[in-house]
Amino acid sequence: MAKPTRTRKAVRQRRARPATTKTRVKKTLAKPKIPRRNAVRRMFHLRRVQAPDSGGEVVRTIVRDVDRYAADALYFARHFDFTGRDLEENFATLRAGAGFRGPVRTALWFVPHFLYPYYGGIHTILRFADYLARRHGVRNTFAVQGVYDVRENARMAAEAFPALADSRFVPLPEDRLVDSLEPHDVGICTAWQTAYPLLKDNRVRRKLYFMQDFEPLFYPAGSVYGLAEETYRFGFDGICNTPPLQALYERYSGRAVAFRPSVDRDVFYPPAGERHLGTNVRLFFYGRPFGIRNGFETAAEALKIVKRRFGGAIEIVSAGGDWNPADYGLEGVVTNLGRLPYRRTADLFRTCHIGLTLMMTPHTSYLPLELMACGCVVVTNGSPWKEWLLKDGSNCLFAQPVPSRIAETVARAVENPDLRRELSRRALEDAAAWPDWDAEFDRVMGELFGK
Repeated sequence: MAKPTRTRKAVRQRRARPATTKTRVKKTLAKPKIPRRNAVRRMFHLRRVQAPDSGGEVVRTIVRDVDRYAADALYFARHFDFTGRDLEENFATLRAGAGFRGPVRTALWFVPHFLYPYYGGIHTILRFADYLARRHGVRNTFAVQGVYDVRENARMAAEAFPALADSRFVPLPEDRLVDSLEPHDVGICTAWQTAYPLLKDNRVRRKLYFMQDFEPLFYPAGSVYGLAEETYRFGFDGICNTPPLQALYERYSGRAVAFRPSVDRDVFYPPAGERHLGTNVRLFFYGRPFGIRNGFETAAEALKIVKRRFGGAIEIVSAGGDWNPADYGLEGVVTNLGRLPYRRTADLFRTCHIGLTLMMTPHTSYLPLELMACGCVVVTNGSPWKEWLLKDGSNCLFAQPVPSRIAETVARAVENPDLRRELSRRALEDAAAWPDWDAEFDRVMGELFGK
C-alpha cells in the first residue's frame, strides 16, 4: 500500500499542534529572559468554567499548571548556581573586609529589573541609595539583572529620587560576568536572585544583603524555595526591613541590623476634617490578583459577604494593579482604579474610612503604615511578625484569614463609627512617633560602619 501523501493543509495543522512539555521547557530555557522574581505566579492559570451550583453562571477557576513551574524552576536552577570554590573565595572576601569601617565612597547595588519605582520594595532600595548620595556623598552604581537596556530604569530612579540622577546604571544580563564590573567599597544585593552575582563578586570590600521579606515563601517548597533560602547562608551582613526580618536573617547568617520603615509625611497625612461620621462607609481594598502573598482570593470572598450585608451603604474601591472585577466575581462589589500615581494613592486613602490589606509573609507591608498615616482604620490578618507595629483593637483590627471572619471584622468597623474614630486617633498618634527615614538610615550606618 502506497504511503499517503501529506497535503499542505496537513503540514500546517501538524505545525500548529501544541508543543509537548519537553519542547516547551526546551524553548523556554533557550530564550534569554529577565530572571523571574515570582515563579509561583506562573504555576496557576485562570480557566473559564461553569460552576455546578451556579444556575449557569460562568466563573473563572484557578488551574494548576505544573509544566509552567517546572520550566521556571529549571531556568532558575540553570542560572543560579555556585561551586565550592565560589564559596571559599566569597568567605575569604568577607574575612578580609570584616574590619572595613569606611569611608564608603562607592556602592554597587544588584537589583532586579523594575517597571515602576514607587512599589514598596524597589522604592525603599532607591530611597536608601538616595540617602547614601545625599548624606554621605556615595556614588551609586546599579547593576540591573537580566536586561541589556537600563535607560528606562535610570530615568525612573531619577524621577523618584533626583539625587540619583548622576548614578550609573549598567546591564547585567545572564551572559555578562561580574568580573566586568568595577571594584566598589560595598556591594549590596536586594533580592535572592541578586545574591548570586554578589556571591561571585570579590572586588567589593564588604557585602551586604538588603532583605525586605522572607523570599523563599514566594514559592512552593521545592527547587526555587531551596535556591532562595540558601542565599541567607552566604554570610553577608544584613540590612533588614523590620525587626522580625532581622531575627529571621540572623538564624541563617549571623549579623544583621534592622530599620523601621516609615512613610513620606508630605504625601501620607490625614484629611483636615472629620470623616468617621454618618452611616455610609468607603472601604479601600488592596487587591492584586497577581500578588500571591496578599491573599486576594480570600479577601475577594469576604468582600462579597460584606457587600451582600450592607449593599449601597458601603462603597468598595481597589487600587494597586490592573485587573477586571468581573473576572473574579466582583462586578458590582469592587470598583478597581488600577495602578495610581504615588500621590493620588494617598489622596484616595484620605477619602476612605477602612483599609483592608492582607499579607501572608513575614514583612508587615507598607500599606498599613500608609493607611494609618492617612487616618484609615486598618483591617489585616493577625501575625506575630506584625506586632512590632500593629496592635489589635488599639491601632487596627486583626482578622483571621478566612472570608467570614474578615467580613465580620469589617462589619464591626462599618457599624461602629465611635470605634473607627478611636482606632484612627490611636493610629495617627503612633504614626506621629515613627522615626523619619534619614534617622533610621543614620542608625543603620552607625551600626554597620561606626558612623
